[in-house]
Amino acid sequence: MKKKILSRIQACFGIFMMLFMTSFGALLTMNPVFAEGGASPTGKECGGVPTSVLQCNAGDAKEGIFSVLGMVLNIFTLGIGAAATVGFIWCGYLYMTSKNEPAVIMKVKTRIFHIVIGLVVYAMFWGIASFLLPGGIYAGR
Repeated sequence: MKKKILSRIQACFGIFMMLFMTSFGALLTMNPVFAEGGASPTGKECGGVPTSVLQCNAGDAKEGIFSVLGMVLNIFTLGIGAAATVGFIWCGYLYMTSKNEPAVIMKVKTRIFHIVIGLVVYAMFWGIASFLLPGGIYAGR
């Protein structure tokens, strides 16, 4: 009983540390944002206004919306990747602790199959969205 409680605590701590390190890494890569000042330190400008995130053409007002949509899709991609990674780790943990019970092994294989199908469907969605956005998702970088 103690081993089971200890292994659950270790698994929860491992998942917490993985999420913490992922979010900490995301915070380290953010661009600085300045409320005042002349030119943007990043050199990006949208509609004549210096920005730290968006880069768009002053002649096309829709380009700023597409830039924001691309950023949202990139953040969503990070979330999907993190969720799939956690899902694979959880399935691995369940598989290791299944004690060769066929019902549990079948359940784990089904979950892994569903995660892979979800990743394939999201990759297709991402490809279509990248095709539809002018310049692709990574435009303006």
